[in-house]
Amino acid sequence: MKIINATQAKQAFGELLNNAQQEPVAIQKHHKDFAILVSSARYQELLAFEDTCLHNLAVLAEQEGFIGAEASKNLLDSI
Repeated sequence: MKIINATQAKQAFGELLNNAQQEPVAIQKHHKDFAILVSSARYQELLAFEDTCLHNLAVLAEQEGFIGAEASKNLLDSI
């Protein structure tokens, strides 16, 4: 992962966007990660992964009796 500071990000924004298409870019402020810039494709992959994890947790909760079938359906529909 490439790491740049916020000043560099402002000065070379176009290059920053290009770099983010290849790999995540950490933008630091005061030597601490402030933001991570990822490509739109990678962001969509992360959202899909999150949805899969939440779906699996809802199914598991229903199977183990922590949540009723109707509540589980409502939860899964909201994802």
